[in-house]
Amino acid sequence: MKFFNTLFVSSDGRVRAGWRLLLQAALSVLFLVPLQFLASLFGGRNLQIIAGGVAITLAVMVAGVMLDKRPIRDFGLRINRQWWRGCLAGFLMAALVMTLIVLIQWLLGWIEFTGFGWNRSSGRNFILMLSGYILTMAVVGFYEELWTRGYQLKNLTEGFNTGKSLNMAGIGAIAITSLLFGALHLANPNATAFGTAVIVMAGVMLAIPYVMTGQLGYSVGLHFSWNVIQGAVYGLPVSGIPFRQSVLQSKLTGPEIWTGGGFGPEGGLFGVLGVLLLIVISIFWLRRQGFPLAVHENLVKPPSSAAS
Repeated sequence: MKFFNTLFVSSDGRVRAGWRLLLQAALSVLFLVPLQFLASLFGGRNLQIIAGGVAITLAVMVAGVMLDKRPIRDFGLRINRQWWRGCLAGFLMAALVMTLIVLIQWLLGWIEFTGFGWNRSSGRNFILMLSGYILTMAVVGFYEELWTRGYQLKNLTEGFNTGKSLNMAGIGAIAITSLLFGALHLANPNATAFGTAVIVMAGVMLAIPYVMTGQLGYSVGLHFSWNVIQGAVYGLPVSGIPFRQSVLQSKLTGPEIWTGGGFGPEGGLFGVLGVLLLIVISIFWLRRQGFPLAVHENLVKPPSSAAS
């Protein structure tokens, strides 16, 4: 019995972090399969993505209560003014960088704007399609951050933390979750090894604000904005997935090593530069907000439901 407790149960009486991660992944599959199957019967890709977001969120909530003994707010979702301010800041930063990427390509003659989305269909259909896409990207930005950063990164940091160096525990957690984030995009259309490496870098970019603040607001804003400005506004593929009803209709003509071609900016050097610029901007802004470049204590705090 003592060996069993040592292997599966931590000193605070909860299931150990590694087992929590494995069991939460199993829960995710358990929710994903039926919900996405139902969504496939009633709608297309967007509805299936939204169903996936619901499934992952439910899996985090159930795992949080049963395994982590935490409410969902402990996974970076203490929604308050600071959370929303971070979300807005992240959105504006990513929108600025994506616009800069597109502007440079346009000045170089590497991107051509051929029209507007409403010219492809009726005005009503355009609004419906655009609204559905924006909603889908909002769901993706939320659930991928909640799952990859909020749950996995938090548990890995807690599991790696031996009391000697919290920052090293956080670095290890960032590395693993970023590699997983890249692997999750391997099956996307037009995926390449280079594009996957850029997605891994983007995982680091999205993890840094969460690690520094202990909240997901800034990361969710970054993720949502990067996707929706790229796809819904400028008409570029988002990690290989195109959207034909974007506000601006565009055609890439520049070298694929820079533009990313059919995979979008994440598949080229502009994606690398954009991610690096966002890392620098994010750290600068967060430092100005009073957050040190270190792992926030929220990542290893005891469950708030058990806090005195």
